[in-house]
Amino acid sequence: MHHIFLIEDDVKLASLIQTYLLKHGYTIDVFNTAKAYRQSEITFIPSLIICDIMLPDGNGFELISQLKEKFSCPVIFLTALDSVQSQIKGLDLGAYDYLLKPIKPELLLAKIKTIITHSVGQDNFSKQNDILRIDNKKRDIFFHNTALNLNDSEFEIIAYLAKNSPQPVSREVLFKHIIGREYDGLDRAIDLKISRLRKKLKETIKDYKESLDIKSVRGKGYSLDISEI
Repeated sequence: MHHIFLIEDDVKLASLIQTYLLKHGYTIDVFNTAKAYRQSEITFIPSLIICDIMLPDGNGFELISQLKEKFSCPVIFLTALDSVQSQIKGLDLGAYDYLLKPIKPELLLAKIKTIITHSVGQDNFSKQNDILRIDNKKRDIFFHNTALNLNDSEFEIIAYLAKNSPQPVSREVLFKHIIGREYDGLDRAIDLKISRLRKKLKETIKDYKESLDIKSVRGKGYSLDISEI
């Protein structure tokens, strides 16, 4: 399950995009102003951020540096500002893409799918290129080219932790991403999944000189760890 932030002041358009993406399996947080985003309590790390440029209390050109500083996911502009200069500026500031309004929902969805497929699990995990490879099409992860044969939730756990590595991910955030609902403080579903996954990893890669493990970081959550045995 992938989560999207939409920063868009057109309430009707934001609602239409939210409804459409929910129907196609995405979860989404909508912010109608830059202030609403800044004051929100982030409990779900996004896989993609869609940002308007002309906001009532600022603009996306100013906001993108804050977004990219906090999150490693791609940011795309969705805007009516169609000048070539604006498009060049948006891309120079680090936007993954610059989309013009109005846009067909099916085209926006296709763009989202492609961008997430190309980016998720590829940014932050420093040892990934040498040891760990995430195959989004096959929905599996390879350790020294050995397939880990993961189910959907196991794949999502490792891919999500790898994406956010080396920072740990809180139980609340991981629970919402994997289970799909808010953590109530009592449900142990995510802990059980991680416990089973740790045993599976230990058995699958027992013959290698490195270990792949999910570490509990006290007071902070879980992190992915590769270390020599």
